[in-house]
Amino acid sequence: MSRYTDINISTPQLFTAASNTPSSNSLPLPTVDWQAIKRSAPAQLSIEPGKLPKADIILVTWTSAEWSALDHVMLNSGEKRYPDDTDWRKEWLGYAENQEVSPYCDSPDDNPIFYFQLVGVNDSANQQQRVLLVKSQVHLAHPPWISGLEAMIDILLQNVGAKRIISTGTAGGGALTDMLGAAVVTNKAHILLAKQENEGCDYNHQTFTCDTWFPSQSLYQPAQDALMFGMDQVWNDHTISDAIAELNQDPQGDQSTNQPTYTYDDLINAPLDPANLKQAQIKVAKDQPLLTTDYYFIEGEEPSDPYCFLEMDDAVVAHQAAKAGVDYAFIRNVSDPIVVTHTASGQPIPDSVRGNWSGIIYKRCGFYSSFNSVLMCWAAIAGEGRNDD
Repeated sequence: MSRYTDINISTPQLFTAASNTPSSNSLPLPTVDWQAIKRSAPAQLSIEPGKLPKADIILVTWTSAEWSALDHVMLNSGEKRYPDDTDWRKEWLGYAENQEVSPYCDSPDDNPIFYFQLVGVNDSANQQQRVLLVKSQVHLAHPPWISGLEAMIDILLQNVGAKRIISTGTAGGGALTDMLGAAVVTNKAHILLAKQENEGCDYNHQTFTCDTWFPSQSLYQPAQDALMFGMDQVWNDHTISDAIAELNQDPQGDQSTNQPTYTYDDLINAPLDPANLKQAQIKVAKDQPLLTTDYYFIEGEEPSDPYCFLEMDDAVVAHQAAKAGVDYAFIRNVSDPIVVTHTASGQPIPDSVRGNWSGIIYKRCGFYSSFNSVLMCWAAIAGEGRNDD
């Protein structure tokens, strides 16, 4: 799963190991050619000043890279988006704990619990779905911990009037067949908490399933084939070389001495092989649970449990939505696939090195892989309304 669970609103640039200059995968996200699938872009809708608007669907994301991809697809798809672009944030509104709604402000004193925007997405029956876009500033693995996350979800569900909530963002792969940049949808979440700050949770170790709704699949294939981002554009022999050099500077992240040097053959498995990344994949994992943790969980070479992906918030969303009688689903992208456990010569790779390698992959690819899961969210919403769903 992603170790990048930032609530910092700044989007970091991507750097090479050898210098402080932007890396070669500081490419922009492309414009979205909606006409390629005979659809129109989402339309920005007006919001009454000082109010949290009503919506049919809540679409919430978490990290800065995910937020940028969400804005790009849903609000600014006609322009390319670079990793360090930030001017678009000025159009977002912040919701504070005291129920104050105010324009985005890039200040340490500005402390909303989430940012939001409103768009309309036409479904297959040509009915407009009002979609509230949300960037969460609270998180299960940060203060105010689970209570803050529960409170944010409750505020949204109680005030927006949505019948459905979808969480999207980056995640760890659940199997070796889950390639970097793949987008996965499920309706089931299992929670496994370890931090003492969350020990009061009375639903730890439980599993939640939404059996009253599952997102439409009718537009997945067209969106995958025509619109999604091939990760070999940013994860290729050149960028892999930079990434390995960065790992070898400090493979365990602790300034240890006399550490081994890792090579391409040691580190590149099927989910990270550029030859497998030319076409982004969509995976439907109905009734297969995701795993929510409050700590950085790194899976072995093959998963020990049948999770479709690993992340850090969604089971809490499921719990709060179920209490409120709201349908839910989770659409995430594989930003950090399962990584190797042994070198090419059979030597075990320490978990600290594997975790560092996973983090390097996310830093370079999470912005781009998030584009794919947001497009899949759009497809899920826009595909509703057909009689054959």
